[in-house]
Amino acid sequence: MAAIAAEAIAQVGTNRTVIGIDGQPGTDLEHVAAALVAGFEQHGVPATAAAAPSASADALRADLVAPFRSTGAGPGVLVVHGHGTLDPGVRGLWRWSMWVEQEQGRLERRADVKIAASAILDVSDPEHPRREWNDAC
Repeated sequence: MAAIAAEAIAQVGTNRTVIGIDGQPGTDLEHVAAALVAGFEQHGVPATAAAAPSASADALRADLVAPFRSTGAGPGVLVVHGHGTLDPGVRGLWRWSMWVEQEQGRLERRADVKIAASAILDVSDPEHPRREWNDAC
């Protein structure tokens, strides 16, 4: 997860950065978010995870994104996890995002996520998650 955190740092920075994590039903998004927070902390970046209270863009903005961004300037990452956080209309809240999957044939059913997510994480083996490189070309 430290390598994935490094990827996000390189792509979007760490100045009040908000990241969204979504995934297939049954995936342990809370565990993935906690591991990503630990990955950021390995790079010396303060980070915290928060469960999405809903999949409503307005609720997410009001309850999580706006309060986090108003706490000041400087490094800091908020990792928001929950099913529906990469739905159309919501995915624009995140500067970087991750889709988590755990079964074969998964992308064929969620091709829209393949385009929307910054990264895809396969947790078929929970002890050894791996970054998927699903090029769209």
